[in-house]
Amino acid sequence: MVSFFERQQSQKEAINALPLYPNEQIMWDESVVPSINYSGEGCLALPKLNLQFLTLHDYLLRNFNLFRLESTYEIREDIQEATPHLLPYINNEGETAFRGWSRMAVPIKKFKITEVKQPNIGEVKPSSVTAQITFSVSSYKAQMRSEWNALKEHDVLFLLSVCPSFEPLSAEEAEKASVPERLGLQYVRGCEIIEICDEEGTLMNDFSGKIKREEWKPPKGELRTVTVALDTAQYHMDVTDIAERGAQDIYGTFNVLMRRKPKENNFKAILESIRDLMNEYCIVPDWLHNIFLGYGDPSAAQWTKMPDHLQKVDFKDTFLNADHLKESFPDHQVCFVNPNGSANLNPRPPFRIRLPEKLKGYTHAIPGNEKSTIDSKNGVNMVDSGREKEELIVEAYIPPDPGPYPQDQPNQNSVRFTSTQIGAIMSGIQPGLTMVVGPPGTGKTDTAVQIMNVLYHNCPSQRTLIITHSNQALNDLFEKIMQMCQHGIFFD
Repeated sequence: MVSFFERQQSQKEAINALPLYPNEQIMWDESVVPSINYSGEGCLALPKLNLQFLTLHDYLLRNFNLFRLESTYEIREDIQEATPHLLPYINNEGETAFRGWSRMAVPIKKFKITEVKQPNIGEVKPSSVTAQITFSVSSYKAQMRSEWNALKEHDVLFLLSVCPSFEPLSAEEAEKASVPERLGLQYVRGCEIIEICDEEGTLMNDFSGKIKREEWKPPKGELRTVTVALDTAQYHMDVTDIAERGAQDIYGTFNVLMRRKPKENNFKAILESIRDLMNEYCIVPDWLHNIFLGYGDPSAAQWTKMPDHLQKVDFKDTFLNADHLKESFPDHQVCFVNPNGSANLNPRPPFRIRLPEKLKGYTHAIPGNEKSTIDSKNGVNMVDSGREKEELIVEAYIPPDPGPYPQDQPNQNSVRFTSTQIGAIMSGIQPGLTMVVGPPGTGKTDTAVQIMNVLYHNCPSQRTLIITHSNQALNDLFEKIMQMCQHGIFFD
């Protein structure tokens, strides 16, 4: 009765207590992570993403479970690829030895747990568990040795316990045996590198500033000692099994250390980020919450509906000249003024635009004049000149003098942005959601860079996060940003 009425563990608590590294039980459970030979005859209860979600926690939970299983499958494939190359066998002393070698896995010379810290208040798992692993790179050639020497802080490694059968399995037995039985694989645990030292104890690949660049030396000897952080949740589960059920001490059986390709080994950071977001109270603004979950009015996220948009925007070198600015606002009566409010008869960029209050009622990136009508004549849009245009106040100002020398002059923007691109820039620097869609070569990258340029100068205290779907897209952005930085466009 007491157990029935006791407080049940919440879903958030269960996620926080879950190990981030997959173990051997999850990896080879076909009902959880099916193999590539799945025939499709049965039904797989795999987590899926929907078009709509009940809550933000529901969205994050589905992503967490799905990505965890995807990364588990990839790790399992890497283990099945690397382990057989070591050719494990049982020697005369009854211990596991290795005849072969593997590029991604190396036998462990020594493993020991060096520190287990007390749990934090309100938790049962240790706050941290640290271990040291010693291995040799003597069997590798220069290229593969350099790959192992390139291990650095925060890289993820895997500890394997391999114990093959004394007699090799027959063809019939191997066909019926599971993958762990064929490989002799007993346990799998993950860990994260804290530091790596050479045979003399000198720190390698230090990015924390402990070793100055001019004091760096090539690693000495063939032995490498890696200090790693074990998963505290998994360690607590293993120690509990040893104490309560008399299970085998897993941490005394590890004899293989496996690494993965760096570009494919970022799963732990992603899972940690998702889990941290699940522990936050609010991670998206109110105006985006309902739209993000798949319901609500998408137009409510436009900048014209935001209550705190910028009233005056400094567009810097966005406009090439006054005519370019007028072309970008065809439905407005552009009036150029000086900083003191007097009329400017010879306006030159840069320009500051005072946005009228009426913009809040519009639903487009660049609002047109509701009083004007647009007729089509010979395929060209013509604005009815008989209608009154809304006035747009543009302030032309003189920027600070960068210096007396020609090399001090910044390289100005040379892209003549269209009115649509100007609308995207105006929307991108304001609060709200902006989507720029177009085929290749339509100037999406130039528009994005100019948004960051204008946003930096109008909101210098804010930080900008850039996320792309590929490294190439990010490189294209950085290349243009660096060109602007070198010429002083981003930094006055």
